Amino acid sequence: MTSVLITPPAAGLWRKTGASQDFPILAETRLRIKKQLQHRRVSFDDLAPLVEQDAALCLHLQQHVAHNRPNSLAQVSGAASCLALLGLESLVKLMKQLPVVATDTDDVHLQLYRRALLTAQLAGNLAADWAGMLNNTTPHYARWSTLMSSAPLWLWLLQHPPVRNWLHLLGNDIDLLPASRMIFGPAQREWPQLARQLHLPAMAQSLYEPAQWPDRAQWRHLRRHDPRDSDDQRALMHRCHQPFMICLMANALAWHWHIAPDSPRTRRWQHLIANWLGRSVHILRPHLRQLQVQTTRNQHSSAATGLHLLVSPATAYQPYPWVNPMGQEDIPPAGLRQPFREHQTSTVDDAPAGTPTAPNAPPLERRQDALYMKKLLRQLQQEPDSFGDLHYLMRGMLKGICSGLGMPAACIALLNRERTALKVFYAEGLPEQAPLRRFMIDLRTPSLFSKLMEKQAAALLTTDNRDRYLAHIPPAMAERLPQHCMMMSIDAGAQPIGLVMALGADHQPAFTQAEFIDFKNLCIVTCHGLTALRINTEQRRQRPPTD
Repeated sequence: MTSVLITPPAAGLWRKTGASQDFPILAETRLRIKKQLQHRRVSFDDLAPLVEQDAALCLHLQQHVAHNRPNSLAQVSGAASCLALLGLESLVKLMKQLPVVATDTDDVHLQLYRRALLTAQLAGNLAADWAGMLNNTTPHYARWSTLMSSAPLWLWLLQHPPVRNWLHLLGNDIDLLPASRMIFGPAQREWPQLARQLHLPAMAQSLYEPAQWPDRAQWRHLRRHDPRDSDDQRALMHRCHQPFMICLMANALAWHWHIAPDSPRTRRWQHLIANWLGRSVHILRPHLRQLQVQTTRNQHSSAATGLHLLVSPATAYQPYPWVNPMGQEDIPPAGLRQPFREHQTSTVDDAPAGTPTAPNAPPLERRQDALYMKKLLRQLQQEPDSFGDLHYLMRGMLKGICSGLGMPAACIALLNRERTALKVFYAEGLPEQAPLRRFMIDLRTPSLFSKLMEKQAAALLTTDNRDRYLAHIPPAMAERLPQHCMMMSIDAGAQPIGLVMALGADHQPAFTQAEFIDFKNLCIVTCHGLTALRINTEQRRQRPPTD
């Protein structure tokens, strides 16, 4: 990517922006609180959830305590404690004085500001949930701090139109920190100073101290491994246990969900968060989706959570236009990559005559990457520990099937604890809405799958043998399998633990025997890697700790 010429704000503009602390609240917040105050017996606990649905109102209450009762600021750990210090009368006066931003406002900067507030609410919900998992701070304080942690960005969105290009850069596959540097420059001293001027909670102020963040090597390790499984990652564990990491992770995932919830960068952050929490990503992902849906219902809108973008058959993103220094839309500088747009579904008007409009159609010919396969097989045979755990090793195998063997898609179905059913847990090349992702077969009835799970075995499914192989499979399940499919059971040194399936496309030719042999060879080598990694992991756990 070539450099983008963006003039960062001058020092005088930083001081001017910090002096202006006018934060409109959401129009629906005033209505909700007004309705709640009409009850005869209203308590702080009744009002706290309504207050925490509006990050700007939380910031006003925090600043009100800082100005009027500065010695009591350390006692504020959430909306309920803040209201207990101020009283209902102060809340009523504040609600009458504060400006509001309507849901149907025509001002572009207010529209972006409104979406930033809703995204902050999503981040606060994530932070409260993760605080309960980590037990390094209370969920109330984690939500309260995370809600206000993006307040400096709100100021810039309201005061300086070119800052809207930060959202444009996020939509062009640029991560949060690089996009901030491109818009604001280094600005190492200004961010912490602005956070102190806004009287943010201590947890949120620590977010603007990059020296406390993990370094690049630690981020790479966290992307691939759970630091709890490594004896030499105490420094990373110490950083991960800091409360400000909750703000960091929650804001990162919330903004990526807002921009492109199914993009590779979003999935990367989900892997980082799973290892940071010490959870498996395939277990954590449904829980995160529930939080996303719940927040969407509370907001009566999916604009901030990005839930509406998941219905697209291809990777969809929230577009934001480029804004010139005068505050008007303009053509963006050359050199910005736009991968999300390349994956958008073509419309009938945009497609040339005679061109199929099916999105992301695999090529007619499957091409193998011999160099990639050689590297993957060597890693599976000689360095299985480099994958970190069994989950990452199986994901690496799926990437080998798609990127190395050239298959359009692949998935792995694992056994349940009772060994009575197979369910797809890992997938590569399949969209989130693919029916095969919900594939679950009962093994208590004799079928092709029950035979494959008795011992290490493989099968090549074609149009000629499909009816015979799938005779005892429920029609609803058989329809989810493509016409051409290769499958083989895998183990970790004992009985099979799962089934690997390489999936072909209907418009591609059938799998050849050479491809079937390469697929079986990869599965066999993967079984050896799984066995070695399992044995090495058990030995490390049994090894007594050293002082």
